[in-house]
Amino acid sequence: MKQFFEGLAERDRRAYAALEAYKPGSPGVGVIAVIFGLTPVTIRHGRDNLDLPGSLPASGRQRHEGAGRKGVLVEQPGLEAAFDALVETHLGGDPMNEDVVWTDLQPSGIAAALVGQGFSISETTVRELLKKKKSASALR
Repeated sequence: MKQFFEGLAERDRRAYAALEAYKPGSPGVGVIAVIFGLTPVTIRHGRDNLDLPGSLPASGRQRHEGAGRKGVLVEQPGLEAAFDALVETHLGGDPMNEDVVWTDLQPSGIAAALVGQGFSISETTVRELLKKKKSASALR
């Protein structure tokens, strides 16, 4: 059971766990949840998907369009402007080549400064934002 379960996609895992948990003679949701490493809520969600197949995402998709965690810039309005303002004051570049631009701040310093302004951001996200800004400036 466990080996088969591991080979399934996310939606199919929920459905299979629900089938196992609610079939006659099953040890129940709690035991099946432990076996598969799921929460009982996830198994109940799988049962709901089986009961209402119209509630499932379109064919070929694991989640509905727009589902999933929103990006940090969406969750924290003003973060991008604060990031831009901070980096802009610490920019340097090559006067002979406007495409060559850098900042004297480390990602950890940028993250710390933004956290000090009340935002929640990691160094990894700062690196992603720097890459995004770099590719956007190359398009100019």
